[in-house]
Amino acid sequence: MRLKGVFSILTIFSLILVSITVVLAQEQEKKGKQPQVSTAPVLQEQLVYSWNIFDGKTYTAGFIPKSEDTIYLIANKDNAISAKKTLVYFWPITGKYMAGWKTLNEDVDGTLEILKDGKVIKRLKKEDNVLYYPEGYWGEKALFYKDEEARKQYKKYKKALDGYYNALKKYYEARIEYRKKLDKFFKEVKKRREAGEKGPLNIEIPKEPQPPKGPNFYVTEPKKDYIINLPPGKYRIRVRARDKTIVEGSEKNLFVFTSRRTRGVGYEIIPGNRWTKKEQCNDPASIIYAAGKNVLYFRPYFQDEYNELYHNKLMDPQNTGRVENWKWVHTDPIKDVILLFYGRGNLLSKIVEKPYIVQQIPGPELGYNILEYNKKDFPYKHPTFSGYQLVLTEKLPREGYLIYLEKKGKSTIMPKSKREIRIVKKENANLLYCLSIFPLVVGGIVFVTRWRRLR
Repeated sequence: MRLKGVFSILTIFSLILVSITVVLAQEQEKKGKQPQVSTAPVLQEQLVYSWNIFDGKTYTAGFIPKSEDTIYLIANKDNAISAKKTLVYFWPITGKYMAGWKTLNEDVDGTLEILKDGKVIKRLKKEDNVLYYPEGYWGEKALFYKDEEARKQYKKYKKALDGYYNALKKYYEARIEYRKKLDKFFKEVKKRREAGEKGPLNIEIPKEPQPPKGPNFYVTEPKKDYIINLPPGKYRIRVRARDKTIVEGSEKNLFVFTSRRTRGVGYEIIPGNRWTKKEQCNDPASIIYAAGKNVLYFRPYFQDEYNELYHNKLMDPQNTGRVENWKWVHTDPIKDVILLFYGRGNLLSKIVEKPYIVQQIPGPELGYNILEYNKKDFPYKHPTFSGYQLVLTEKLPREGYLIYLEKKGKSTIMPKSKREIRIVKKENANLLYCLSIFPLVVGGIVFVTRWRRLR
């Protein structure tokens, strides 16, 4: 009888939940039928600072709106900054101010003055500068060049690009000649076969021309900016116009900081089942959890530790953060190492770095495959990423796994490269669902009990 009473209570509770759901759905439908009025963002002309600044690993672009009063930079690094007039608007989706560069992008002329303790310590004129990407435009690393060296690097890139275009033109011309020779070849073969000639024909097969390779590096077009390179400290900047007056809205605080620790070891982890959702394991005390059967691709990096608030503000002055927290920032990939996979004190495998390519599965499935890259199978494609593939199976025990980095040819473990891996299994998962439903059952019983008393 008690069990029957509990079931009746659960039934009533379920009906109540269904009723509430239906009412909410009807209210939502009514709201959906109301006409939605969209308003265009309000544009406001502002003087802002735009930049390409060093973020600990590469160079990142950004700007500071009027609402923020402090610019954050990493110490002892070249940073390119310019004062510009543009249209600024608030974007509710991100909760941040955005710049309408395509509508208005006007340089503000003048001399940039840097002050410390109220005294001018530097006066800067604009200089040519470029970003040099040694691994191509999509590479992770960028180098900064200024003045004469910037013009030299861009000239080098233009020369390589012109050479590529000339080679490409010759390639297309060679393709036309190749098609003509190929047609002539087939006609000759047909003619001889029809004449009754048998056996191998002594005819030279035309060789197909190969397309030229473009430059394997990329250099941005030179542009003029103020180049700021300062030691750690608090400063103030402003732009002085040609008439010796201070440009209105150009005064900003400048906070220059440095890292607390350097040359740590961190990992970028690419899950095989969702390669676009990359994760990081930067703290040596962190534990990597993997669910059952899985494939993980590890990419080791050197890393520096920065104050969380300062670095977040460097990436975007409108970001937030906590001044008492610290964060690791990946700097350079770690090369010439082997990934060691240990299980319960035993070396299970030595994993070397390999290139991989991500191939979209054709059809409506919207899936992909991660394949080992080689030039023979993918002659006209580049690898998507390089990493160390670790294959985990459901048969492995849950705990007791470690990874290390070993330097090639030296058999020495890299300090701070140790990480623990734990396997998460889906055994007794139904019990978790029952436990999660238990509070709802208790709430339903209490609700029905009080409802009966009120009656």
